Amino acid sequence: MTEEITDNILNGVLEFYHCHVDACQISRLGNGHINDTFLVKSSAQNFVLQRINAEVFPDPMAVINNAELINQHLANARQQGRYPLSSMKQRANINNELATLYQGQYWRAVDYVDNCFTLESVSNLEQAKQVASSFAQFSAAMSNFPAEKLAEIIPNFHNIGFRMLQLNEAIKQDKAKRLASCESWVSFCHNQQRFIDEVTRITLKLPLNVTHNDTKINNLLFDKSTERPITVIDLDTCMSGYLMHDFGDMVRTCCSTLAEDATNVDEMALKKEVFAALAQGYIDSFGENISTLEKQSLIIGAKLLPFMIGVRFLTDYLDGDNYFSIKHPQHNLERAINQFTLYQLLCQNHDFITATITNLNSDH
Repeated sequence: MTEEITDNILNGVLEFYHCHVDACQISRLGNGHINDTFLVKSSAQNFVLQRINAEVFPDPMAVINNAELINQHLANARQQGRYPLSSMKQRANINNELATLYQGQYWRAVDYVDNCFTLESVSNLEQAKQVASSFAQFSAAMSNFPAEKLAEIIPNFHNIGFRMLQLNEAIKQDKAKRLASCESWVSFCHNQQRFIDEVTRITLKLPLNVTHNDTKINNLLFDKSTERPITVIDLDTCMSGYLMHDFGDMVRTCCSTLAEDATNVDEMALKKEVFAALAQGYIDSFGENISTLEKQSLIIGAKLLPFMIGVRFLTDYLDGDNYFSIKHPQHNLERAINQFTLYQLLCQNHDFITATITNLNSDH
């Protein structure tokens, strides 16, 4: 979002929460690239204030309403002993509304959780297991919530067929005149049709669940004293989906030895021990709330998410870098090659992935 947030704007919004810029400390919170998030501290209260990016989320009220439905369900599940984590509580403003519309933009306030921290990457196997367990506990607690009640925040977000249509349109248009520089990777994508068909077939059989859809470790809050996860955060992309997407996103962000935009892809390796820890933490935490078919789908999901984000990076590169923020003109192509390399590594390790998941299957 390009519009600068001035003190006058902040003050106008803060008045909806019995606050004033001169009576509190305001600092930027987190390193997200979509919403603008601030920590507001005063003698009377501490809370998180967030401006929702209406370019990414065209229906900000749907984002807020989804979060409220999820938070209420999780709070009830915790009371009933079915959910060990806390839920993030959105605060009502002076009009008893969860959304504050100020100068045409939507804001919300969320309770601030004290004595906690976030992590940017998994540094040991215990953390990997905790990450997987937390997101599994989240979806397991939501398993008796009708997923269709949630608004579809970003249509076709994890639909590989739709993403391939977008790629083909970008190839056809070639707006940035870059097709010649990446034709081999375009061919690579088209050569994965057998895998795409496999994804389509299993998707038709899978039940819809409430999924988080952004299962990175930095979307967990950890307690400073116990160093264990206490809350799943960033519910903006939560909607109905398939468990294989959440698991695949964890694999994508935790199991490569290289960062997402590293260019030395010939040195990339798969962190097999981390994969095994993720699989164990995820499946064990579901217990009976995950079907045999859903467990099998995790094998596909592990490969799907790197491939799909690679397709999206390549599409944006061809389209002139309109979606993902870049640091240089080749950035999206480099990211695409990185993710396709991870996908290839996961395909090469198909037997290991299958054996790992299958052995865990036998436990339930």
